[in-house]
Formats: sequence, C-alpha cells, structure tokens
Amino acid sequence: MRKNIFGDISRGYIRGVSPFLVAFIIFMMLGLLFFWYDSTQQQAAIENGEETEEEEEMIDPMNILILGLDVAKGSTGRTDTIMLLSFRPDRDEVYLMSIPRDTRVKIKGSNDKINAAYAYGGAELARKTIEEFLDIEIDHHIVLNYEAFVTLIDLSGGIEVDVPVRMYVPDENINLQPGLQKLDGAGALAYARFRGTTEGDLGRAKRQQEIIKLLVDELLKPKMVIKLPQIIQTMTDYVEHDFSTTELMKFAAAAAKAKNKPIESLILPGTNQKISGIWYYIANEKKLPEVVENFQ
Repeated sequence: MRKNIFGDISRGYIRGVSPFLVAFIIFMMLGLLFFWYDSTQQQAAIENGEETEEEEEMIDPMNILILGLDVAKGSTGRTDTIMLLSFRPDRDEVYLMSIPRDTRVKIKGSNDKINAAYAYGGAELARKTIEEFLDIEIDHHIVLNYEAFVTLIDLSGGIEVDVPVRMYVPDENINLQPGLQKLDGAGALAYARFRGTTEGDLGRAKRQQEIIKLLVDELLKPKMVIKLPQIIQTMTDYVEHDFSTTELMKFAAAAAKAKNKPIESLILPGTNQKISGIWYYIANEKKLPEVVENFQ
C-alpha cells in the first residue's frame, strides 16, 4: 500500500503516544472508528431486545519497525527517524526504542550509517539490517512520509505551542519567531525538526514529543469524527505498511484500547565517535542487551 537522542539508556513515560508515531495515531483512530461502529451496533441490538456478547480479541505480541522519511512523496531517501515499537498486549506493555540515524551498522557486509539501509533497499533491507544488528525478529513495518504529519496537523486546525527561541534555518524551511502561537502543519514540522538550541538533538526529540501529544489531543476530539475519511485517506496516500486487513483491524482495536497506557521510551545506548573523518553513533554493546530484551 502506498500512497535523537545521544548518550546512555534513557527511560521515560509518554502518555498515549510517542515521537513521530503518526502511523500509530492513524491506526488508533481506525480502532476508535471500529469501536464506535461496534458500540452503535450493540446499542441498537439492546434497543431491539436482542442479547449481545462481548468478545475480547487479543493480538499476539509483535515488534514493529517505524521509519520516517523526510522526502517528497514518491521519492526514495535516507530515513530521518527510525524506531522500534514492541507491542505486548498480553502484559499491557508497550516499548518504543529510538535508533539514532547515524548508528554504525553492517549493511550488505559494509559499515555504514543505519539510515542508508532504506535508500539502498527499501523497507525490507532496513528491516533485515536492524534484525541482524539487534538479533531480534521484526513482525511488521510502517513507513510514513512527513507529509502525513503536515496533513494531520492541518486537518486538526493547527496546534498552539510556545516557541522558545528564534528558529531560522532557511535551507530547511524553518522560520519561526519566539512566543506563543498557533502553527499549521508546515510550521509544526519546522518546530519539531529544529536542532539549534542548547539541548541539540535532545531538545529536538522533546519538541517532537510535544507536537505529537498536542496532535493526538486534537485528533481525539469529537469534532474530528467527521474528518475520519480524510484521516484514512492520509494513511492511504502517505503511509506504507505490510499489515493484512485483518491484522490492521486487530492492531487498531488493540491500539485504541491501549491509548491511555504509558509507553516506555528507550534509546539505543551509545556514544558519538568520528571514524575516518565521519561521525557515527556507536552502540554500547555491553548495555545493549538491557534494552533489546524488551523486543525479544
């Protein structure tokens, strides 16, 4: 279907959503639609004097690779965002690990940055590279173009943020004045991508979390029900995945039920290192098992 943080292990809780999980949000919205329809049918059956039975449908634990592309629709480039989602509905647990895009790995036998895998061989090569690197199995992948992010912000009517500093990087279409303001999709993407604060990539990750949380708050408002067809169309246009229709609906339903549960956020442990004139992120092999065990 078609259309970062650096340092030691970091753990935190993000209520309901996590950085750049736009695809997850869309699936969650589909789940809400599913439950809205199901509850309507059950209410109609009750009013007609019919008996109803509630069925609890569980899905198997799964690892989902999420790739974010910062390129125009239809283009192939390096992945700007790489995340692993470990969904454990049997234990009501969800883990999300961010993998810095400069992480040094083997791609087809040669050392390279992990974000190059998608450019060389699409989602399948990116998936295989990460499976071999972390010694895990990945069940599904989701690839989203950031145009989906922009479109969803615009559909919600924009979000209000307090821009802390002047943000100006003309080459990246970033031009924001400081202060409280309402941002459209393009403005919100610029705010989320900006790196030029004292916190660097850490500040960028925090802003991504802030924007997504605000977006989710807007998407889950009753007013957005009438825009569900447009939200679904956004998924069709800008999100690629390998779920079957049945798997998608089961995952959407499970995601909707889990929407208020905390997601434990993890960062691939490691440090920056310059090798042959190129900066890489080198994973800490001693600390890696502590994080990876959540995905095995």
